Amino acid sequence: MPARLRLRFRLMLAVACAAALTACAHPISIAPDLSRIQAPPSPRFAAKAGYHISEQERALEVTTPGGGGDKVRYFPYRELEAGLYMVLGNAFSSVTRLDAPSDAQALRDKGVAWVVRPRITTNSSSESMFTWPPTSFVVELECAISDPAGTEVARTRVTGFGNATFNEFVGDFGLAGKRASTDAMIKLGEALGRIDALK
Repeated sequence: MPARLRLRFRLMLAVACAAALTACAHPISIAPDLSRIQAPPSPRFAAKAGYHISEQERALEVTTPGGGGDKVRYFPYRELEAGLYMVLGNAFSSVTRLDAPSDAQALRDKGVAWVVRPRITTNSSSESMFTWPPTSFVVELECAISDPAGTEVARTRVTGFGNATFNEFVGDFGLAGKRASTDAMIKLGEALGRIDALK
């Protein structure tokens, strides 16, 4: 192979390797710390709630920035579902998972008074140019609450923030995300308590 072609091949290989490295997405977990979600002395609302997360949402993998040009990937709906269930269970007399949130008759048969549909948006970043775990994380959690007929009666929107330093996330690379998720769940519980329309 001529020297010029060899040089061009090496340059193309270097560019491809650099692109592969910067496009790397590391798997992390952003599941909230359930031990920090405190239950009130009694449920705030004497009614049964149901929540709906579709199978497509549970399977949704999201990729956001990390440090050093890398990215991180995770499943926000799947990982936050247990926290959502706990927060709703603290707020209502009981909570159930719904597969058919638009079936008004089925909802009445189950005794569901309120239907909760969460929407989760996330983002992350890092101040480090040398380590890939994110040092800052944001979780936006919006919940539309409707009656069995589908009429929306309330909507909550909270934003959870989480930060972690390199010394903290050694061994727990999703720590900033977990803190943001936990913060969002705590704020959701507080927001639900302020909705008079659910009483």
